Amino acid sequence: MGRLLLVAALLSALTTFVAALALRASDAVIAVAAVAALAVLFTWYAQLHSTDDQSSLGLSNPAAAITLAVVGRGPWASVLPTVAAHVVGAVVGGLGALALDDQLGDTLVFADPGLVVAATGAAAVGLIGSWATLGVDAGASEGLAAVPAVIGGAVLPLGLLTAFHPAAVIGLATAGLLPWDVALVAAGSTLVASVAGAYTVSLLVPAP
Repeated sequence: MGRLLLVAALLSALTTFVAALALRASDAVIAVAAVAALAVLFTWYAQLHSTDDQSSLGLSNPAAAITLAVVGRGPWASVLPTVAAHVVGAVVGGLGALALDDQLGDTLVFADPGLVVAATGAAAVGLIGSWATLGVDAGASEGLAAVPAVIGGAVLPLGLLTAFHPAAVIGLATAGLLPWDVALVAAGSTLVASVAGAYTVSLLVPAP
């Protein structure tokens, strides 16, 4: 368990740091593509630890850990430690980006999102993310993990590029790239929507 928590923390630290770098790309499309590609890579890596009885996709994203617990593909007892590990890792990644802020150059120009936009947009991304997580767990391509990242990057203000990954949103706030109130609202909305999405899927597609 301890090793897996370390993996979760490391993946969140890297997600946050890469997202902070991506927000300094020459073009928003490049930024979204980079974060989406990383989401697919880390989903693939996390899936390597899964078994027939239990999924390890929560290693790549705290929202996935909650989604899987709701449908019985992950133990509830591990949810809080996993989410905490993700948050710690994301904060470390954010602090790393903040320390290098002067050397990384200017960010892409984007307006700070409002709280309503953060809440509703992150909720929509969280619902899509829960569907993608359950799809990958059921055997679909890990490429599905790119869908919530791409949709979030396309329809939300660019600062919420990591809305699909609640811990990374906190990490970007740590890096000074998002207001804290916006980050907390977005992270909370994604987690709540992940629960709602998982329950909805479990009702529509009962376990065999």
